[in-house]
Formats: sequence, C-alpha cells, structure tokens
Amino acid sequence: MIRSQIDPSLERQIKDASILIVDDNISNVELLREILTHDGYARIRGETDPRKVPYLCAGESFDLLLIDIRMPHMSGFELMERLRPVFGADYVPILVLTAQTDQETRRKSLELGANDFLTKPFIAWELLHRVRNMVEIRTLYRRTVEQNRDLERRVSERTAELSSALDAARQADRAKLDFLSVMSHELRTPLNSIIGFADVLGSEGMGKLGHPDYVEYAKLIEDSGKSLLTMVNNILDYTRGSTGAIELQESDVNLPQLLSSCVDLLGPKADPKRLTVAAQPCAPFRLRADHRRLREMILNVLDNAVKFTPPDGHVLASIEQRQGAVAVVVRDDGPGIAPELMGRIFDPFFQAERSLVRQHEGIGLGLPIVRRLAELHGGSVELDSAPGQGTAVTILLPAGRLTG
Repeated sequence: MIRSQIDPSLERQIKDASILIVDDNISNVELLREILTHDGYARIRGETDPRKVPYLCAGESFDLLLIDIRMPHMSGFELMERLRPVFGADYVPILVLTAQTDQETRRKSLELGANDFLTKPFIAWELLHRVRNMVEIRTLYRRTVEQNRDLERRVSERTAELSSALDAARQADRAKLDFLSVMSHELRTPLNSIIGFADVLGSEGMGKLGHPDYVEYAKLIEDSGKSLLTMVNNILDYTRGSTGAIELQESDVNLPQLLSSCVDLLGPKADPKRLTVAAQPCAPFRLRADHRRLREMILNVLDNAVKFTPPDGHVLASIEQRQGAVAVVVRDDGPGIAPELMGRIFDPFFQAERSLVRQHEGIGLGLPIVRRLAELHGGSVELDSAPGQGTAVTILLPAGRLTG
C-alpha cells in the first residue's frame, strides 16, 4: 500500500477521489479496479464503451481518468479530443494506458491533454505511484480553486460592505452640505437686519441715541454682524461649490488692476500689524473669468497671508506667466506650515492653528473655497511652505483664458 507523510484530511480526500477507467477489455477494467481498491481507493468506475464517456464526464465530476488508446468505435486520442470542451478550464488529469511504445503515440497523447502514460503490461506499484501523484495534484488543485472562490466571495462581500459604507458616507456628507446651505440661507436674512439697523442707529439718522457710547456699541454690532455674514457667505459658497450649484458669470477681467485693488482693500487690516502688503508691477493684460469669484479667490489668499504673517512682516502678490497657465502668487514671510499639516490645508473647516487659545479668527474655509473656484475656472491651487520659511499660495488659471 502506498503511504505518504501528509495531513490526514488530504489523505482522506485522495482516497475519496473519483476515478474513471476507460478500456474496452473488461478484464483490464477489473484488474485496475482490484489494484486501486486494494490500495484504499473507494470510488472507482469502469466503462468499456468510450462513446459514453463524454456524457459521463458532463454529468459527474471525476478526479482522474485512466484511458486505453486502442479501442473500437472511438480511440483514446479521439476521446481526449471530445473531453476537452467538457472539462473546459477544470483540471482533470488523464493517465494513458497503452501497449504501444512508439514515440508518436507518446507525443500525440501529451498533445491531446494526457498528463502521463503507462505502458502495458504495467507493474502495480508503478501504477499506484503514478495514480497517487496525479490524484494528489488534482486534490490540491481543487483545494486551491475552493480557496480562491472563498476568497473571491469574501472580497465581494467586503467590497459590497465598503461600497455601502461609502454610499452612506456620501449621503451623510450631502446631508451635511444641504444643512449648511439651508442654515446659511436662513441666517443671512436676520443678519442683514442686524447690520442694517445697527447702521441706522450708529448714524443717528432718526435722532440722538442719548449716551455717546451707544454710537460705538452700534458700530461694534454692525462690524460683528458683517464678520458673521462673511462667514455665512463662505459656508454658502463652499456648499454651492461642492454641489455644483455655482455658475460662472464670465467677463473680460484686467487681472493686474484687480490684484492691485485687492491689495489696497487689505491695507486697513495690515496696518495695525505694520505689514508691508504690495503688488508687484507687471504689464497689463486681460483674461476671461468670473470677476467676482476671481476677486474672492485673491482676497481669501491675501487675507490668509495677512492673518498669519507676524508684525513687521511682508506680503507680496505677483502675476507670473507660466507654461500653459497664468499664476497669481501670494508670498509671505510668516511661520510657514508644518509638513504633517500640508496634506490637510485644503480640508474644509480644518484649522492649521491647533493651540487651545486660537490667535486668529476664521472657520477654515478660505483655501478650500479658493481651490473650488479655481477648479471651476479649469485651474488649480498650489501650496509651497516650510516651517520658518513662509508660505507661497499660487492660483493657476489656464493660459487659454487670456484674451487679446
């Protein structure tokens, strides 16, 4: 009896293999059955008519076929050709038993799908060794196929779970954006009233307020209302950009003139810190863009630079012609950004300043809005920064937007 040092489960699978013997001589079939049964194989079937074999293989799964070559009605060669489409991609080993020893028979057997051959008359131990090797390979193949199917099933299930989780996250994100959009709309009406009535009170257009401090208080209410309205507008712009609700109103824009006007607007905010905020002169040219959105982008970048640059620092805005793009660059000599935070700067509501006592106001939507608006123009935003070396934010617009 052939024995092997393998795990018991594999041994049981091997001995439980389904073996089909195809030989027109019933004595040969019985001899092979006796040898294999004595070695422990339990599922052995014999067939003397090769014409029935393709139908048998189509209806039942066999782990090994022992096929004679010279048979009436259908040769072993023809049978192997018939079995090819039946087995398809499945691996079913074939052991050819033949009394012919010529090279042509061996060559043709291997070409037609035989895995091994044995010459009649054969020796029992040699037959058992060859059968054992081929059945073991078939058993390991089936195990691999089953493991692959199980892995594919688990991957499919996990993919479905992740897809479902992603859909839920997208729905939650969309719900959040919808909520922010509705909230922003609803807040603007009362804020406009607060700002408007504070302006009326501060100007004393309907008569004196009485105590002189009331005028100052009205001014503080108006300024605070405007600051809050700016935040609300930023949230609304971000949600509109995220949902694709922003439509560009394009026109012919004098970019150097727009940059200079934005720098001038930031003057009052820079003066208390004694910052030098300047626009580098450049030749006049025009491009096609949404004037209001482009102005918003530049002001957001400049505002960030002024906000984070320490007293007596410098902020320089410039326009550069680059290959395939027009670049609006804002450089400052502020503290710079740590490498671990660079990847999150464009995340909405992310604050690079993480101290418990924040020194700068804002809700962290400036740069995310700039990137959204730049992408709507077919452009992008680049960030170059390092701790202690300042920051450069570049708005890139396609050169195809240049006019004239």
